[in-house]
Amino acid sequence: MPKTQAGKPVSLPSAEVRRRFLAFFEAQDHRVVPSDGLIPSGDPTVLFTSAGMNQFKDYFLGRRTDLTRATSCQKCLRTGDLEQVGRSASHHSFFEMLGNFSFGDYFKREAIGWSWEFLTGTTDYAGTASRQPTLCVGLDPKKLWVSVYEEDQEAFDLWRGLGVPAERIKRFGQADNFWPANAPKDGPNGPCGPCSEIYFDAEGKIAGPKSVEVWNLVFTQYDRQSDGRLTPLPKPNIDTGMGLERLVRVLQGVATDYETDLFAPVVQAIRALPRGGKAKAGQAETAERALADHARAIVFLILDGVRPSNEGRGYVLRMLIRRAHRLGRARLDVQGERDGFVHTLYDAVKAGMAGSPYANDLASRQAAVANAIREEEQQFIQTLESGTNRLEEIIAALPKDRKAISGDDAFKLYDTYGFPLELTVDIAQERGLSVDRAGFEASLKDQQDRSRAASQFTGDVFATDALQIRHRITGLPAKDDHFVGYERTEAEAVIQGLWDGSHWVDEAREGQRIGIVLDRSPFYGEAGGQIGDAGTIGSPKGQATVAQTTWADDVLVHHAAVTSGRLKVQEKVQARVDAERRLRIARSHTGTHLLHWALHKVLGPEAVQAGAYTEAERLRFDFSSRHGLQDEERVKVEALVAQCVRQSDTVTAKQMDVQAAKQAGALALFGEKYGSRVRVVDIGGYSKELCGGTHLPHTGLVGSFVIVTESSIAAGTRRIEAIMGEAAAARQLEDKQMLQELAKQLGRGVHDLVPGIEELLAKVKRFERELKNKQAELARAEAPRLIAEGKRIDGVTLVSASVKHADRDVLSALADAVRAALKQAGVVLLTAAQDGGQVAVVMGATPDVAKRLHVGECLKAIAPLIQGSGGGRPDFAQGGGKDASGVPAAVRKAEEIIRSSLEQTATT
Repeated sequence: MPKTQAGKPVSLPSAEVRRRFLAFFEAQDHRVVPSDGLIPSGDPTVLFTSAGMNQFKDYFLGRRTDLTRATSCQKCLRTGDLEQVGRSASHHSFFEMLGNFSFGDYFKREAIGWSWEFLTGTTDYAGTASRQPTLCVGLDPKKLWVSVYEEDQEAFDLWRGLGVPAERIKRFGQADNFWPANAPKDGPNGPCGPCSEIYFDAEGKIAGPKSVEVWNLVFTQYDRQSDGRLTPLPKPNIDTGMGLERLVRVLQGVATDYETDLFAPVVQAIRALPRGGKAKAGQAETAERALADHARAIVFLILDGVRPSNEGRGYVLRMLIRRAHRLGRARLDVQGERDGFVHTLYDAVKAGMAGSPYANDLASRQAAVANAIREEEQQFIQTLESGTNRLEEIIAALPKDRKAISGDDAFKLYDTYGFPLELTVDIAQERGLSVDRAGFEASLKDQQDRSRAASQFTGDVFATDALQIRHRITGLPAKDDHFVGYERTEAEAVIQGLWDGSHWVDEAREGQRIGIVLDRSPFYGEAGGQIGDAGTIGSPKGQATVAQTTWADDVLVHHAAVTSGRLKVQEKVQARVDAERRLRIARSHTGTHLLHWALHKVLGPEAVQAGAYTEAERLRFDFSSRHGLQDEERVKVEALVAQCVRQSDTVTAKQMDVQAAKQAGALALFGEKYGSRVRVVDIGGYSKELCGGTHLPHTGLVGSFVIVTESSIAAGTRRIEAIMGEAAAARQLEDKQMLQELAKQLGRGVHDLVPGIEELLAKVKRFERELKNKQAELARAEAPRLIAEGKRIDGVTLVSASVKHADRDVLSALADAVRAALKQAGVVLLTAAQDGGQVAVVMGATPDVAKRLHVGECLKAIAPLIQGSGGGRPDFAQGGGKDASGVPAAVRKAEEIIRSSLEQTATT
């Protein structure tokens, strides 16, 4: 166990380690910044927050200057090396990164000195005590060694200046001690710099086999040029990262991260799960660790607003849940899996986070998060068997000399059965096979290309920071000063840049599509789920119509077409927002806030926003909920919004400190980036949200509000689409006219529609019953002909036929009629192609044959050949699929199974 200088053992709880680190750097004048979410705030360039520096991107790039020193404990997620999770002592998908950062302030001397002081409680190798020992963790200096970049003499000298012996300082090359790795040689161009890493070795060895990398200090001091030159940055930065889990492991004196108080409760809960006798020998410990890691990642992803789906972040979450389930099922033989088991680990994850900044959220949202996990796991259980069966068939059909599953087969498993690629890889590896990942990606891309609608503007580049506008156009005001449109819809401005989709140009003429950059603009750029403004930009010499406005590099880009004359850089123009369109969008945005408030009133605070999009008098709102809105709940939500509209409550916006805003009860919205100062939109004192969008002056201008649809878009996530204002009024008029037309068709009054429709439905049901009776009579009449065409297999008559214009009920009636006519020694297999390539299948057997052949198992075996599923009893089964072209192969396989089963039972 680690020891302090006084020789007393140290074993700190993880919560105390987290607290001490932040307090130590706060004492060095760093601002303690709360962890960002796992979904990067305002940064579409990355899928998840993967490092502590992610949320400080704007500071490192010089876009924001209100902060020079910061420290944080950041939640992170990485999935690039999942195969190592559980196998190594310290690889994780979810982890916390301790870090301290300097944005052009201090540099190597301070970063190195403070890191040594925090870890050892001393200010040098001689043991001079820290002035704040209670904020340090007291590792034995003789158990530490460091590495530096081989050409970074400055860092080497600074470590030596602390008294660290030269032999305990290792020099490594750019592959190990430069960020990004190999940047001097291979790039990329841009900011980069050497690293210095601190290692702990329990035996005091240098570069020993059990050495643990504890802390990485990155000195961002160069700007790599296209010719490979490293130009010193005018203001170098410090970016450090120390994995909390590794540091706690070292301090608690255990061999792996999984034995720390962060993981131990989860591992213990996994070991307490009921198991059968088929656990994989030698794989239990690795599987337990990986399952514990994934459980933490799953909980925090859902806690941060991600819901399982088939794309993006939702796909990663779905993959982790399914991978976790399979680890328990296939490697640990966890029993009682009808409802799943991953969700039962929530309490253990919460226990491991006791005393953390996330403890309150974990406690208050336990039911919602656990239910979301359970529902996804139950869905996977239903599809796992069919997908696994299909994969087994693919593996069985591989030629003996082939050791890889094709990318096309892997993609079909993903597309048809919801099988994550990683799951296919896992199973393949267990069989000594590989998977063609490149082929899978190619198939996936082909599908995405087919479904992606072509853009009407060449401005995809405007959706990212790739254009680097501020690097090209200097002197532009900061983001908050660049947009001047909260209080007005017109402004005089000067054209600063014209982008034609591939080049910056000095002039744009009539008919040309162009991206216009102004020195300031009243146009709202698409952000926070609100669509951007449209309007006109022009002067006496030329006019342009703006179709959309977006942000790129914290600069407003106006997507426009020149309609007359020409526009030139440095020319004065008048920028006019389409005020009527702005008003209609504001109706939607204010309506969104009212809807969010109403959902909280009706469903409770568990209805957490998971995304929103507002356009002219139309909104889309995603929120977490296990069940859809019941009719009475929907009515209550609409009534609450209508009440707010009638009251014409005042809508105000106010700039506040972010912490003060949150303490005042303002809700932070999903996926948004907030600085130290935020804009709080307050509606009547009851709805408060951090929001940068445009709003109405009062709620009365929302007008009518109508929920159009409410549906599920993923497990545990619902979507409401609503309209308001003139659009809602028009919809209500249409509904009224439709009701009047229905009443006219039924010959009844509008208020007498319900009983009229009930009578009509009763007639339809009566006709359906009569139709079924007729179909049964026809089936009995058709049975003798089908029997006459049957074939004999080992003394049993197999009646196999494809029936036209039949559904599953008709097939079932016909199969029953055939079985009744055969009485004994008979099997029937009927198929029917339906609209859209779908196919229905029914199998039956007479009682004597059902003792020798299980038709339910037979149908289950042939269903994958029609890309479907099915099963049932020994004497009757039904199923279906979506590939009618596979029916002949399915029938042939059924005959093989029937023949084999009958032959086997004949010899027993």
